[in-house]
Amino acid sequence: MRCVVVGAGAWGLPAAATLAGRGHAVVLIDRYGLASPLSSSTGPTRIWRMSHPDRVRTRLALRSVAAMDRLARRAGTETYLRRGLLWRDDVTLEAVADAFRAEQIPHQVVDPEDVGRFFPGLRSDGRGAIWHDEAGPVLAETSLRAQAALLEDAGGEVVTGTEIREVRTTANGTRVEAADGRIWSGDVVVLAPGPGAQPLLASLGIDLPFGPRLQQVVHLADPAGRHRYDDLPCVVDGPRTGEDGTQQPALYSMPTPGVGFKIGIDEDLRPLRPGDTDRTPDEGITARALERGHRDLGLTEARVADAQVCSWTASPDGRFVIDRLDGGVVIACGDTGEGFKFSALMGEILADLAEGATPDEDVATFTLDRFGDDVELQDHVLGR
Repeated sequence: MRCVVVGAGAWGLPAAATLAGRGHAVVLIDRYGLASPLSSSTGPTRIWRMSHPDRVRTRLALRSVAAMDRLARRAGTETYLRRGLLWRDDVTLEAVADAFRAEQIPHQVVDPEDVGRFFPGLRSDGRGAIWHDEAGPVLAETSLRAQAALLEDAGGEVVTGTEIREVRTTANGTRVEAADGRIWSGDVVVLAPGPGAQPLLASLGIDLPFGPRLQQVVHLADPAGRHRYDDLPCVVDGPRTGEDGTQQPALYSMPTPGVGFKIGIDEDLRPLRPGDTDRTPDEGITARALERGHRDLGLTEARVADAQVCSWTASPDGRFVIDRLDGGVVIACGDTGEGFKFSALMGEILADLAEGATPDEDVATFTLDRFGDDVELQDHVLGR
């Protein structure tokens, strides 16, 4: 089968590698190239976790761990670390606990005054939490390099430096057309275009409002070397009202071995518009991340090691959009900022759909069938 994959990020690259490994002829096309700082998948780490306020994503998270293990065995390299995670969010806490119980995932309900036992230095704010061991950082750069090596070993072709503008289905297959006039045809096309989802789906007659956005993460480290953060657990701290009455946005954090402790505040830098290639960090957001690290997490010796701007794309309802269309087009859009934890699994799911498999019950909840005439963009999703 001839396969064209558009987008070499956390979903498209694994899909291309999996399809090539199954013996298909694969061309992977990306505007900026693998591991580009302009992609949604840049950076050394992401969180993987079981904590989701719905059972579908909890089950997919369980499957994702098995997929990451399969990738590690094939690539001969470690792709993720177990460090545990403390989930503190009073809005979703009960739903997360219900999902854990339903899927029989070991966890602990943590009293508000006991949170510091699980993350030393974490300040109690009156909210309870959930602790689960099955969580930690995905070694994102390592994982993508492993997938790229598998794709190369299987004979896949990578084309960079061109932007796909249109997708068409014909009687003889499906084709994609680039801005420079080049055309690629295949028996199936997999679209995993990240922020470029809306115009490509529009070329197929699908009108869905996606919201590409830029956010910022900061690594904190102790310049004196007295404290290393490699073995700290992850924390997802939901939005709350601060002591001064102001609204505090959600915080997500994880260790990045050899770099520092990574903190992201769920605060958009700005919407991502076409042609926006500026990834300069905002000093105000960097300062707020440092303040939260000192005040809320107890990392009082930490200083800013680096700051990085990355993109994510909100779907109309805050959930993934995954489907196979008539004519041989597979779509994978709307990462909602939490797509990387499912990266290895998504490669297998998209390859199965490309080969014509019927989506299982969980994957089927992400298809286009769920959308009615009126869709509204969700404001935020925890845990990027």
